[in-house]
Amino acid sequence: NWWWVVHLWVEGVWELILGALLAFVLIKVTGVDREVIEKWLYVIITLTLVTGIIGTGHHYYWIGAPEYWQWWGSVFSALEPIPFFAMTVFAFNMVNRRRREHPNKAAVLWALGTGVMAFLGAGVWGFLHTLAPVNYYTHGSQITA
Repeated sequence: NWWWVVHLWVEGVWELILGALLAFVLIKVTGVDREVIEKWLYVIITLTLVTGIIGTGHHYYWIGAPEYWQWWGSVFSALEPIPFFAMTVFAFNMVNRRRREHPNKAAVLWALGTGVMAFLGAGVWGFLHTLAPVNYYTHGSQITA
């Protein structure tokens, strides 16, 4: 069903791809051990999947599911900024622990900026209209765009 594909992509998968790309860049530009970066990535992946999959429930009201799903989904969807924040902390932490100064300053800035902008854009902006009382008025509107 296309609905599940779209919503599970938005609620979780693209953040996993972002985390993996960020981890790859940080390994290359900081010289921090891969094991350290992977541990952070596992925490981010776990937080993303738990909050994202259950957080998709804030859409269930609109497909006829029981009303409690909107609240369950809203609560877990409201927790979705946590993995984005963890990704931001992760990027800054790895850059501060770096073992070498990489000549590609743009890649380092991209790594830091990606975490910050994902947290602000998807995390904070998503949080602002994910709670059920707000979502009731914003769902299906162009407010996100």
